[in-house]
Amino acid sequence: MKCFKHKTDAVAVCAYCGRAMCEACVTSPNAPRITCSADCAAALAQSDRAMQSILQKSVQGLKASAFYCYLCGGLSAATAVLAYFMLPSPFLIFFTGACAIVLIAAGAWYTVISRKQN
Repeated sequence: MKCFKHKTDAVAVCAYCGRAMCEACVTSPNAPRITCSADCAAALAQSDRAMQSILQKSVQGLKASAFYCYLCGGLSAATAVLAYFMLPSPFLIFFTGACAIVLIAAGAWYTVISRKQN
C-alpha cells in the first residue's frame, strides 16, 4: 500500500478515514490511534464522544427497564396474594404469580446487563 501524499510505502492507516500514511506523514507514532490530519483527529474524537453518549443512554434504558419489570412484578405478586384471599380462582392465582416471577427475573436480568455495561 502506498502513502496518499508521498506515494511511498505506507506504515500506518488513518483510524478515521482509512488513508495510508508513510513514516513522514505519521505525526504521533505513540498515539493509541493514528490519524492523517487534525480534521480526522477531531472527527474521531467527536465519534468517540457520540459512542460514549449512546452507551450511557443504553445503560439508562436498561436501568429503566429493570425498574419497570420490578414494579410490574411486585404488582403482579400483590395481585396473586389478593386473588388468593378474595377470589379463590386457581387459574388467576397461578397466572399472576407466574407473571410476577417472570417479570422479577427479567428485572434481575436487566440489572445484571446494565452493571456489565458500566
